[in-house]
Amino acid sequence: MLSRAFSIVAAIAAALALSGCFVVSQNLPAGSGPVGDPRLVGAWRGLDSDDGKDADAFLHFLKVDRDDEPLKLVWVEDRNYQLYEVHTMVIAGRNVFAAKLLGPEEALREGEMPPGYFLGFYEFQSKDRLTFGMLDSEKIGELISKGRLKGTRKPGKWEMATLTGSPAELARFLASPEAQDARMTDPATLRRLTRAPE
Repeated sequence: MLSRAFSIVAAIAAALALSGCFVVSQNLPAGSGPVGDPRLVGAWRGLDSDDGKDADAFLHFLKVDRDDEPLKLVWVEDRNYQLYEVHTMVIAGRNVFAAKLLGPEEALREGEMPPGYFLGFYEFQSKDRLTFGMLDSEKIGELISKGRLKGTRKPGKWEMATLTGSPAELARFLASPEAQDARMTDPATLRRLTRAPE
C-alpha cells in the first residue's frame, strides 16, 4: 500500500519518476494570491519524462464555489483514483502548492500516509502546459539535520521528511534559494485537455 500511496502523491506532479522521498508539512505555508488558482481548473494529462509522450495519469482540478476555497483534485490512473485538497499560494513570486490526501477511504485507513500537506512548486510554461516540482526529502533532511529547518526525517535514502515549522517559517524557507535547490531534479509536465478558464 505504501508504494501505491507514494505513486498517488506523485500524480500531483504528473507521474514523476518515483523514489518515494517526499516532503510533508504539518502546517500550510503563509502566502498570498488565490487559495485555489483558477488557472489550474480543468483536465490535464501527464507527459512521460523520458520521451514527452502522453502518460496514463489524468488529473482534473475542479472549480470551487468561493475564492477562499482550496481546489479539489481528482487523479485517475487505470482503475485507481485519489482525491486531494490543493492549496495554492504565491511566495516570493513563485507558485507554491500544498496538497492533502482526502480519499478514497481505504487510502486514509491504511495509516501509511503521514498527515499534512505535500509541498512543491508549479509553473505555467503556457496556458496549456504546466510543470510541477516536488521538494526532495533527502535534501530537506540535510537542512533539518543542520538546523536550517524545523522537522524530522529518519535516516535512509527513501524516508519521508516532515516539516514542523510555523506558516511564516515555511514561507521564509520557500522564498529562499535553499528551497529551489531542495527540489527534485526533474519537474513533471502536464498538458491541458480542456479549454483554459476565461
